Amino acid sequence: MEFNERLANLLSESGMSQRELAKEINIDEAALSKYVSGVRKPRMDILVNIARVLSVSVEYLATGNDRNEDFNTVKNLVCRNISTMTDAQKLELMEIILKKEGK
Repeated sequence: MEFNERLANLLSESGMSQRELAKEINIDEAALSKYVSGVRKPRMDILVNIARVLSVSVEYLATGNDRNEDFNTVKNLVCRNISTMTDAQKLELMEIILKKEGK
């Protein structure tokens, strides 16, 4: 899947129109239309803003790959099971996360 297809899919999934996204990231709707149609690709600063507004990583938006995929899988698993975790398990999880973040 190419960048423009990912962008179109993300817009569709978010329910956001091209006009709304263009306004949100402060570009012309015509420019965004060119990105969606595959005529042009955005500069890095615009790519970053698109990713931010659509809540995806720049890597996913640009390449279709997402290094955060494993993290998201674990996060979803924890969220589904947090109510059954003991306080000790929650504390252990927090310690692991803080070590991973280098804090």
